[in-house]
Amino acid sequence: GGFWIGAAGFVATSYLAKKEDDDVSAVLKGVSSASLEALNFVDYLNQKYEVTGQVGTALSSALDSSEGETSSSVKSALGTVNGAIDSFDKDIGIRETLGGLVLAGSDLANQLATKVVELNKEYKVTDQIQSKIDEAVDKSKSKA
Repeated sequence: GGFWIGAAGFVATSYLAKKEDDDVSAVLKGVSSASLEALNFVDYLNQKYEVTGQVGTALSSALDSSEGETSSSVKSALGTVNGAIDSFDKDIGIRETLGGLVLAGSDLANQLATKVVELNKEYKVTDQIQSKIDEAVDKSKSKA
């Protein structure tokens, strides 16, 4: 259930955000713009003050000050993971790739929602569903 609700919410949000003359569209565009600015600002601060680097250095210092086999294996594992992440980011460009995927997904979701609205207008699917619901309610009332 959770996946489908999330997917439906994403499609609906993408569709509503693309509408030009709607108040909901203006709100969604404002929220997404503010979120993107906040994300970019956090990234800027991280790059400027090297927060993640400092956290990594603090963790390494703490591990260096401790002695033992566990400390060595943790240091080795962290070094391997850090190297893999750095290599992956340099090869793929995580931020750019994710940004492109989000934009493409939003466009596809908007196209899907637009097509669903067009098909609903043509075939009156929601009217048929409402009719069936009304029939079921009437039958249950008449039996009671």
